[in-house]
Amino acid sequence: MDKWSILKERVISEKAFFEQEKGKYVFKVDKNANKPEIKKAVEELFGVKVEKVNIINVKGKTKVFRGIKGKRPSYKKAIVTLKEGYTLKEL
Repeated sequence: MDKWSILKERVISEKAFFEQEKGKYVFKVDKNANKPEIKKAVEELFGVKVEKVNIINVKGKTKVFRGIKGKRPSYKKAIVTLKEGYTLKEL
C-alpha cells in the first residue's frame, strides 16, 4: 500500500480543530492501514515527525429518510500526534 492511498482525507470538525492546538491531527484512512503505515505516510507526505498514532473504527449510522432506511458507510479514523515543534501546514 502506498502513502497516497493510506490517507483518504482530513477530518474537519469542531473537536478536530481544537485538537490542532495540541499538535493532534485527524484523518480518515484506509480500512486496511495500520499504525506504522499511517505514521510513515504522514512523515513522508508532510515532512514532520510523528510521536504516536491512535486508530478508531467509526461505525456507520442508520438513518431514515422519508420512510426509507439507509446506512452511512463505516470508516477508519486516525488521530496523529506530532512531536513538539512540528505542525502541518494548511492543506
